[in-house]
Amino acid sequence: MADKRLMKYRDELDKSYGVAGMALGLSVFDADDLFTAVTLDGDGPECIQFTPEFNFAGNPRLSARGAWQYILGHYRITVGLAVANALCRRMVLDNERVDDRLRDDLFNAAYEDGRDYCQLERDEVEPIFDAAFDQMVRLFANSQVRKAMDAFADALQQRRTLTHIDVSDIFQQLNLV
Repeated sequence: MADKRLMKYRDELDKSYGVAGMALGLSVFDADDLFTAVTLDGDGPECIQFTPEFNFAGNPRLSARGAWQYILGHYRITVGLAVANALCRRMVLDNERVDDRLRDDLFNAAYEDGRDYCQLERDEVEPIFDAAFDQMVRLFANSQVRKAMDAFADALQQRRTLTHIDVSDIFQQLNLV
């Protein structure tokens, strides 16, 4: 997302929880088929290694509307991942409530990206953002999910990179899928 402050990590532990949140977000937002691995060795969004299909929007067979829908779908995923990253760090690692400032910062970053990449107005971004935000708050408030995120972040720290198969296996072991 546009606001790089939101993806700035305090340390490797903080980063592992951010990546753990994004990995769970990929599953929650039905995008688990669009990545090949998650890693602590990337920067910001590069912590997720996406498949070539995720980044390719230039299909000449798509109508203008189809291409826009494709871009909008990826925008929704990006918003969800940024929210999952920030909320997992705040709610699980820091064991703190989400405050209005974090919510506003996340929304403003989502709005800037929506405006720049999809030509969305503020009122068009709100329902996309609110859906992702509300879903992640509910998810990370769940004590079982919090324990699972602790275990996932630990596994990620130990191995540094987890393939798609590794992520799926860990999520199954942790009863997250």
